[in-house]
Amino acid sequence: MRKTKVPAFTIVDSLIGLTIICTFSLFYIQAIHQMNQKIDASEQVMISERARYEAEIMEK
Repeated sequence: MRKTKVPAFTIVDSLIGLTIICTFSLFYIQAIHQMNQKIDASEQVMISERARYEAEIMEK
């Protein structure tokens, strides 16, 4: 009887492990996505500020 419970425990343990791995993988993907969006927004600000600065220099 004891041997029949071991495979069930292994399956439950594996499912818990997969759940934890998937959760942290999704968290990592979301964090990378947010950082990339912030970098893109910062690049757009830098480009617009550079264009404004260059236009200001050309006027002088």
